[in-house]
Amino acid sequence: MRLRLKRMGKKHHGTYRICAFDARSPRDGRELEILGTYDPFKEKDEDKVVVDRERVIHWLDNGARPTDKVAVLLKKHGINP
Repeated sequence: MRLRLKRMGKKHHGTYRICAFDARSPRDGRELEILGTYDPFKEKDEDKVVVDRERVIHWLDNGARPTDKVAVLLKKHGINP
């Protein structure tokens, strides 16, 4: 299992969903569960990342590994992968 970003939104103004994926699925493929969102264009840092904390911890406890970018976002949000 992996925790990855799934790109959404318009050209040159992408927003992302933080999702749990099977490790073999493509970047924008079918996710197992949507865990939050990341919008890099928001002005305040605390508004950029919205995460369902309990579900992220559940996936991490069950062996899901976050990608580098997701690990940084979770660490800034107070979840230590």
